Amino acid sequence: MSGDEKGSLWYRLWDHRSVKEKQRLRSLIPYVLYGIAVFYGIVYLSILNEINRERTGVTVKTWFGGDSKAIIDAREREEAEIKESFKALRKRVSGGH
Repeated sequence: MSGDEKGSLWYRLWDHRSVKEKQRLRSLIPYVLYGIAVFYGIVYLSILNEINRERTGVTVKTWFGGDSKAIIDAREREEAEIKESFKALRKRVSGGH
């Protein structure tokens, strides 16, 4: 190896390592990718949960098309119950009806 190659970034990061150490580091790659995927999934699902907090049942559909009539009716009932429950929590202000 020439002096140029030993000064390169690739040599300093990877080429100077032993074969055993390279194998050990390569075996960590699936774990790192799995960790990134899990972290991304957690962040993605928390964002979905935040965006769709009041929209019940619209984030996941069946693979074979839309929801059945029973599911749509249950969703509408649940949505109406949620809106009705918030009406009792609102503070009444003077001057309004």
